[in-house]
Amino acid sequence: MRPGFVAATRPLWALVAAVGAAFVASSVAYSLGAPIYSFIDFGDRATPLWSAMAVGAFAGAAVARAAGGPLGVVAFAAYLAAGATITVGREALYERAIQGSSFYFISVSAVQLALWQVPSAVAVLCGWRAGPRIALARQGTNALLEAAGAYSVASLFLVFVTGPMDPRLAPYAAVFGPPEVHIPLVVAQAVVAGTVVAMRWRGPLRPLALTGTFALVGLVTVMPGDFTELVSAIRFHWTEYWPRSLMLVPPGTALVVVAVAAFGHVWRVRATTA
Repeated sequence: MRPGFVAATRPLWALVAAVGAAFVASSVAYSLGAPIYSFIDFGDRATPLWSAMAVGAFAGAAVARAAGGPLGVVAFAAYLAAGATITVGREALYERAIQGSSFYFISVSAVQLALWQVPSAVAVLCGWRAGPRIALARQGTNALLEAAGAYSVASLFLVFVTGPMDPRLAPYAAVFGPPEVHIPLVVAQAVVAGTVVAMRWRGPLRPLALTGTFALVGLVTVMPGDFTELVSAIRFHWTEYWPRSLMLVPPGTALVVVAVAAFGHVWRVRATTA
């Protein structure tokens, strides 16, 4: 029997860990798939995006099953359904608003977006089946996955700027936004993730492991946008393009997470030994 790596935990933390797994898996899949697919159809962003979301749905459902059992999968499916409802509903409202107008552009219709949610639904069922294979036979925490999930969920602070948004897409929404929006958002996400690490990590902190992990988390946040643009810049000789987010967000995220986690860990140790 293969050893698992996801511990059973309380339902809320199981959901957060599942969101973290989905976020990382879908980001990596989209970051690698979108540049390759651009050579097939440069203008089609929907196919690589929603295919990657299905990869994330599989990973998230597997972690949800391993960490939270059937209830964890139900909660994760509700999270996906909420995001799908927002995405499809927003597009449907837009299409209704422009009826009769001669000047509009629709890249992907509401019906097409609804159909693109089907692969994610199938992926959840597959993840349900795969979950027991990665489950540990004990209770515990999944601190890194939980912190990645908290990092992803914290991007929903953007709703105060943009209004309701699909939580699956929120982590990438500010990549090409103005620095006065993107920088505070990244800092807030990193602070939330570091706080979760401080709360949920068991045993001595490992700064190098945390630095590497959250440099990766920061990287996969900006890669879906910046890496695709970078490949296009190289391909089409856009000499003026400079992927600042790709260069600055990963180390910045890692440093803030490690600093917050270390401070919280020291404070918790002192509180328990006082």
